[in-house]
This record gives sequence, C-alpha cells and structure tokens, in this order.
Amino acid sequence: MPINRETLTLLNLKPVVIITTVGKDGSINAAPYTWFTIVDYNPPQLLFSTNIKRDTYRNILETKEFVVNFTSASLLKQIWITSKHFPYGVNELEKANLTSFPSEKVKPPRIKECGVHMECKVTWTKPIGSASLVLGDIVSISANKEIERFEVKSKIGKLSPPLYFSFKEDEGTRIWMFAEIGKIDIVTEKDGKIKITSENLLKRSKQTNVVSNVSQKSRKRYSESEKEYGQVKRL
Repeated sequence: MPINRETLTLLNLKPVVIITTVGKDGSINAAPYTWFTIVDYNPPQLLFSTNIKRDTYRNILETKEFVVNFTSASLLKQIWITSKHFPYGVNELEKANLTSFPSEKVKPPRIKECGVHMECKVTWTKPIGSASLVLGDIVSISANKEIERFEVKSKIGKLSPPLYFSFKEDEGTRIWMFAEIGKIDIVTEKDGKIKITSENLLKRSKQTNVVSNVSQKSRKRYSESEKEYGQVKRL
C-alpha cells in the first residue's frame, strides 16, 4: 500500500472528536480531530496532533487547556461546519448551532450535543514538521446522563461514534466517509453544499444470509425433487 493520506487515514481508523479551546482574548474555537489517543492511565493522559497553522494550536500555546468532545454520527453536518476555516475569533460552535456549556475544571467549554467530554491541561507540545504533538493531563471526564445510566456494552451504541476512514477530492467535489457500528456514512460536498447518505452494512449482510439460506433451501428442494423424479423414472 502506498504511504499517502488515503492509506494513513484508513489505517488510523478513529472516532471523530471536536476539540474546543479558548484564546487569551476569551474567543472560543472548535475543530474536529481523529489523530488522538489515550496514552496512559496513571496519570491519565491524552495525545493529539494538530497543524501548527490552526487556531487550535495558537490557543493551546496561549492558554494551555482543551476539551475533547466525543461526537455521534448524528452530528456529521456540525462536524463538517467546524472543519471549515473561519477567521480567528469566529466561534465555530455558533456557526454549527452547537450548544456550549461550562467545563468543570478548565476554561474551554464542553459541547452539550456530544455524549462524553474530556477536560485536559497541556503538559507539553512538540512541533514535528507541519504539525505539533500535544500531550495533556485528563483532569475531568463527564458524560450526558443518558449515557451514564447504561452499562458498558450499551454505552458504545448510545455514543454511536463516527469513525473517519476516507477522504477524496475530484473536480470540485469532496467526499468524506465515516463508519458506524453496522453503517457507512458518506458526506459529499459540492459547490458549498453537502449531502449525507448512509449504507446499512448489517442489513446488507442479513440480506446476503437470507439469499444464501434461500439458495440452500432451493438446492435442497431441487435435490429432493430430482431424487423423487429419479425414483419415478426408475419405476
């Protein structure tokens, strides 16, 4: 496989989060990320990478705090809006009609529509080429009440995280692909407008099994008929 953006995105299959930060002037920034991972439990720490030209990085250097908001597949349009490059100081949450509310231990806000929030304080940053690694101590984790009341297996279904795995651009059309549990979501942008379509993989698999079962039954009936016909013929 070639070492390119498409391959690396596919192999870095991760849930999409929206990271919120604030500048020293108090302005709020929100941007989607998939290049992140929890790297330790004791102390709990999270690492992500960001382009050094992004407002996220500027705010990280200025205020050294951020919040990781875990999205759901129902927020694909809002994720797309927060990915756009607005002038510094523009609040992407307002542009995307997302609701901010105060965090427990840091200044950047949480996003109400997101199921889980990780509040972090920056430990260090390390520029690497066009990006910078950001390591943060996780100082608080909160979840919506609807998610908190479920046991662990049901939590993942309620979170329904979109897993970003593909991006293509061709003649003015840009296409993002996200996987869900049992589904593929496709976001297509052309002329500043987007269309979201979905493919149900579980349903397709079920239909395949049904066809397979029908085929097996048909073969069985054919075999039985052939056997019966053969017996009659021999009579």
